[in-house]
Amino acid sequence: MKIIPLRQGKEATVDDCDYEYLTQWKWQFHRPGNRRTGYASRREKAGEKCRRIYMHCLVLARSGLMVDGRHVDHVDGNGLNNCRGNLRASTTSQNHANRPGNRNNTSGFKGVSWNRGAGKFEAHITVSRHKLHLRYFDDPRDAARAYNEAALKFYGEFACLNSV
Repeated sequence: MKIIPLRQGKEATVDDCDYEYLTQWKWQFHRPGNRRTGYASRREKAGEKCRRIYMHCLVLARSGLMVDGRHVDHVDGNGLNNCRGNLRASTTSQNHANRPGNRNNTSGFKGVSWNRGAGKFEAHITVSRHKLHLRYFDDPRDAARAYNEAALKFYGEFACLNSV
């Protein structure tokens, strides 16, 4: 395992077999939108336009696992850990399943929110773009456990579970 420095003082981790190939370019830290994690990327001119190349996409393509039209999922959720064992091809749905809860979440748990009408915590999960109500609970930890159970059922190895 080796470290590749990024322009903003961050570092990306890669396997030894990818290090020499990846160090032929200068890399920068890029945090798209309001994501919690950032990624190692570089810019490449394509005609008159520039496009962003992500390190994790190159690593997965070099490993022979990249399939066109798929996303790259970081198993541990760390966008700078680009070791082959931490990367896997995924669908959009699988990639979203492996994300932690939103930053503005007030319950502290993914898939748990306060339902004013019921006066209880509601456990819910989104499957195939449909929000499924699981149950109401008095304790948010119980709702988080219900979410975890449903996430394992629907998302399998891509489930991002609550720590309860």
